[in-house]
Amino acid sequence: MKPIHIPVAAAIITKEFDDGKKILLIRRSKTDSWGMTWEFPRGKCDKGDKTIRDCLLREVKEETGLDINILKYIDKYRYVADHGTRISTQYNFLCEVKDKDQRVKLSFEHDGFKWISSTGEIELLVPPEMKRVISQVLDNMTDYEFVGIEEIEE
Repeated sequence: MKPIHIPVAAAIITKEFDDGKKILLIRRSKTDSWGMTWEFPRGKCDKGDKTIRDCLLREVKEETGLDINILKYIDKYRYVADHGTRISTQYNFLCEVKDKDQRVKLSFEHDGFKWISSTGEIELLVPPEMKRVISQVLDNMTDYEFVGIEEIEE
């Protein structure tokens, strides 16, 4: 059986705090197949989404309850999932919360969240691909030009 391809949209969400910008991580619930894994909000674009952007906004709202602005496309990577039955390309976007006072409201899929500001905080928490993306954002937090979404190859 040939694996199916499903794109995935991921949000590296920033929020300004008194002590600087931080990135949101959410933890999968214990009952999930990837239980207790920390990640950034992300999800499969398999629910009739017209674009990756639509998928991203929907998934972030479903998983965190947050409204976001998409600032910049960062990069993408591929991975194999569901015991080899699915190949996904994950598109990673830098985002920010629209309202800094809006609170995180997790879906049933997740049971914890934290705002991080250094790569040391993620060293043992996230998979290597996510660590690379988060490190890239944290290392360049002040250097990003927020000019909107670049064209991406889907």
